[in-house]
Amino acid sequence: MDSRIEAYLAYIHSVRGLSDRTVRSYREDLTLYEAFLSGEDIDIDRSQARDIRAFEAALVSEGRAGSSVNRCLSALRGYYRFRAKYGGLAVDPSKDVEGLPGSRKLPRFLFEKEMADFIELADGDGFAALRDRAMFEFLYSTGCRVAELTGLDLSGLDLEKGTAKVLGKGRKERIVFLAEPARKALEAYLPVRAALRERRGAGVKPGRDPLFVNTRGEALSPRGVEWLIDSYATKAGINKRLSPHAFRHSFATHLVQRGADIRAVQELLGHANIRTTQIYAHVDMERLRKVYDTAHPHGSGESGGAKEGRK
Repeated sequence: MDSRIEAYLAYIHSVRGLSDRTVRSYREDLTLYEAFLSGEDIDIDRSQARDIRAFEAALVSEGRAGSSVNRCLSALRGYYRFRAKYGGLAVDPSKDVEGLPGSRKLPRFLFEKEMADFIELADGDGFAALRDRAMFEFLYSTGCRVAELTGLDLSGLDLEKGTAKVLGKGRKERIVFLAEPARKALEAYLPVRAALRERRGAGVKPGRDPLFVNTRGEALSPRGVEWLIDSYATKAGINKRLSPHAFRHSFATHLVQRGADIRAVQELLGHANIRTTQIYAHVDMERLRKVYDTAHPHGSGESGGAKEGRK
């Protein structure tokens, strides 16, 4: 791979703090573009907007999804911005290249009663039940990403203030808030966690004191949290596909439904761009539309009033 691309990837990892997964994806995308240019014998810093559009068209012709094509374009834009700022590139050829339009899917979430019922599934006084209850309450109370939850150490938790300090995307810290159910669940979990960590001390890695641990006393991984949530959903016969992100979506959706300002929700979620948060306003509009269609005499619902109004 070209040394200039390697320098860019090192920059987004070490300076911008992008995740290993994102860096790997950008590496793959830039490798594709490098291979495309090599077939035309074009240096990457001498390519023009028409070359990027030709690359975009080639990806579409291969049958790639619009989201995949747009991710490739995002990688290219990042590279050329980097080269323009630090590499002396005079013109950014990507700035006038538009991505593919696409409809954004509404996020999966649980309604308030569904969420309450799901959390109740973690019932019992053993280590696993107390941990899982605390974990579910924490996710729903804070709207944290799963990586923020698994990366949280005990030192970041302040039960007295009802807050936790998490490390989000781009290694940005933010304070999240713990509702009373989450605080109580954590208070019940912490003693059994401490006892387990003490018993399993020999297997605990130095340098970390993770809040949420597995039965070996080691930090839960994001995949482990996904597996736990999926197993609870399967046992309960829940038809919706659940993931840790469903808690985050539910958190934001319920806040918006109850009148929270979208800017405040943005801060609570740790979104850098308000456009990312606005999807939850759309979710709420979908809910309101369904209420309207069902209840209004001229709506499209099949309630008695609606039928009567059409007679």
